[in-house]
Amino acid sequence: MSKSFTYKAEDIFEDIPEDDKNVLMNIPQEILDENGWAEGTELKIEVGDLGSIIITELKKGEEQDNANKI
Repeated sequence: MSKSFTYKAEDIFEDIPEDDKNVLMNIPQEILDENGWAEGTELKIEVGDLGSIIITELKKGEEQDNANKI
């Protein structure tokens, strides 16, 4: 069973100077530690039906179309 974390949007998302179309998503250290993720880990980020953010590690051989490196 997966663990659920709740954060305020302002604690996760940060404006990118001079880029009004995108934001920077900061993954809290607590989530990185819980999942054993570090710099260079490839992640798949999806938006759930109710607006939740689903982050999973992209395993070797999986599609990388929407993968993001941390």
